[in-house]
Amino acid sequence: MLIYLSTFVFCKLPAEGDFRVFWVDDVMYADNLAVGVSLSIGFPCARRTSGGSQDHVLVREVNYHPDSGQVFFPPPGGRPYVLMLARADVGDDVRPEHFRAFYFDGSAGFHIAPGVWHFVPFIRPSSSSSEKAEMVFNNKQGSVYACVPADTVKEFGVYLKVPLKLDA
Repeated sequence: MLIYLSTFVFCKLPAEGDFRVFWVDDVMYADNLAVGVSLSIGFPCARRTSGGSQDHVLVREVNYHPDSGQVFFPPPGGRPYVLMLARADVGDDVRPEHFRAFYFDGSAGFHIAPGVWHFVPFIRPSSSSSEKAEMVFNNKQGSVYACVPADTVKEFGVYLKVPLKLDA
C-alpha cells in the first residue's frame, strides 16, 4: 500500500512466509515464519480432549491484530482445517460464546480482517503413526506484528472446544 503525503512516499510492506501447524502426540503446535513467532516451545496451540478424541481440540489462547489483516493459503491438495473466529465488533470484551468454528475442505484460503479474534488453523491429528499430521500455509500479514492476546482459562475458567470435522 502506498500513501502519498506531499513529496514523501510511505510504503507498508507485508510480511510473507510459511505458517506451519503440526501435531506431536496429543498436542498441536504452530510456527509463524512470516514474522518469526514460534508457538511450539511450551505453548501448545491445542490439545486433544481428555478421551483422546480426534473430533475436537481444547483451545485456550486467542488473539487479534489491530493494525492489519492476515491471509492464509493452503497448499495444493491441502487437508481439511477449521478456523475459530469471533467478530471484531466485540472488541476487547470478547467472551467464549462469541467464537464460531468454520470448516474448510482444504481447497480455499481465507482472509482475517483487522480486529477479528482468531487463532491458528486447526487440523485433525493423525489417525496412525505412519501419517504425518502437518500442514503448511502461505501466510501474508502486516509487517508490524501487533497481537492482542486473551487466555480463556485465565479470564473465564474455560477451554474452547473446537470441532475438527463437520459432524462433531
